[in-house]
Amino acid sequence: MLSFALKNLMVKRGRMALVALSIVISATVALISLNVAKQVNDGILSSYIYYDMIVGPSGSSTQLAMNTMFFTDKPLGTIPYSYVEELQNDPNVNAAVPFTMGDSFNSARIVGTTPALLEGKPLSQGQMFEDVYEAVVGSEVASRYGLKVGDLIVTSHGLAAAGAEHASSPLLITGILKTTHTNYDNTVFTSYLTVWAVHSHEEDEHDHAGHEEETEDASGSPDEAETNAPMSHGSGHASAGSADASDEDEEAEAHEGEVCAILVRSKSVAAYQKLSARWSGDARLLVINPAAVLREVLSQVDNTTRIVYVLCGVIMVMNMLVISVITLLNLLDSRREIALMRMIGISMKRIRQVYLIQNGILGLMSVALSLLLCHLSLGFMNGITSSMGIVLSPWRVYGAELLIALAVFSFSVLPTLISIYAMSRKDVIDT
Repeated sequence: MLSFALKNLMVKRGRMALVALSIVISATVALISLNVAKQVNDGILSSYIYYDMIVGPSGSSTQLAMNTMFFTDKPLGTIPYSYVEELQNDPNVNAAVPFTMGDSFNSARIVGTTPALLEGKPLSQGQMFEDVYEAVVGSEVASRYGLKVGDLIVTSHGLAAAGAEHASSPLLITGILKTTHTNYDNTVFTSYLTVWAVHSHEEDEHDHAGHEEETEDASGSPDEAETNAPMSHGSGHASAGSADASDEDEEAEAHEGEVCAILVRSKSVAAYQKLSARWSGDARLLVINPAAVLREVLSQVDNTTRIVYVLCGVIMVMNMLVISVITLLNLLDSRREIALMRMIGISMKRIRQVYLIQNGILGLMSVALSLLLCHLSLGFMNGITSSMGIVLSPWRVYGAELLIALAVFSFSVLPTLISIYAMSRKDVIDT
């Protein structure tokens, strides 16, 4: 039966390929939609469980939450570090963690903080950063760039990979985080003191370079100075204009005595209410509850997910119709073949088994290919979405995916079962 079913598949491979393509397209779209929605939802839910308040400069609450929770978007600005000390000494606070950002390592963001931010994130090797110019990297960063404990990395100014390198201030990798399937995998963590030291060192280099240029200009002859005076004046305005333009494009970064935000964990609900009432009164600050902000983001994601699910449902219904039509055409073409099998004494039960095995093999192969394509696509998509703070694990499988695969497989066999049953109710030999 199996060999006959396989031979029959090869004879009608054109139509069978069309059926398989229809199954693969609908199943892959449904599986990707489900997996992405689940992973985004899980990532959002796992990001705000540690802190119930974030303090930052005034601005967009969503931008502040996305920046501090997912390490994406740009910081709103900076606030004095003295706020961190004040919160750390507040009896209503369990933890107040400084947060800074402004540099990058290739495509990975550099987050300046304390080891408290990595609480609950175990290391796969090495140890947590302690001193200035030490860093812990996420598993994806280590894997992508072949990094190991003891390596030195050179960071770049700004959040774009094309920024000027801090070649004189490399960071020593002291540890690598275990894979978390979150935005932590694509980030480099170091002390906020390191961020201050790197930027302070950069400013000192610029001041030194400026002093050397002034010395060289002063050492020139009077004639040269007189000749170059008008040009200097003109270039001075140009440089001022370019400086203003660069200031507009400059991303907020924390210099010494400044942080971009503070992540706070209060001791109780009552303590949170006291803290929120007190710090919200400062017009220079923005105080948010990350759970509330991210729930709003999650509600928008849920709405989008529902739309995607509806579209997937429509695609699967259309897919079932296509499979049914093609299966019916195949069976109509096989009527004489079935009649001959009946004439030589093969029962309709046996014939039904042949066609069920044939379509079962086709459906099983199509579903397996759909699962493979789904997770290969997730790996490709992760390279794009990780820069937006959304990390997609290519090999994370959800139970609902298996249910979709089972449903798709059933759709591939059900039309055959119905058609064969209908044909068995009449005398095939007379047709």
